[in-house]
Amino acid sequence: MSIPNHVSTTEVVLLELEILLTIISIGAWGGFVSYLLRKDKTEYNSSHESIKYCLTQIVISCFTSFLLSAIAIEKECSFNIVLLAAGLGGV
Repeated sequence: MSIPNHVSTTEVVLLELEILLTIISIGAWGGFVSYLLRKDKTEYNSSHESIKYCLTQIVISCFTSFLLSAIAIEKECSFNIVLLAAGLGGV
């Protein structure tokens, strides 16, 4: 897969849906792993609070992985480096 990031026009560059879903899913997985790593250190009163914290961590990780991937795309990195940036942003 190629990621066209620099076009000679001023139009917005759109990512393919597969690339965007891959970046978001890697970020979500990183958020879930981060939740599992921090789960032992924090105590929750109910399962509702635990699920809420897990979903919050996943949303934050998806956002940061998207931001780091956008930076990697802007720097003209390869697809593998973009996925690596998404993984680092997720955790």
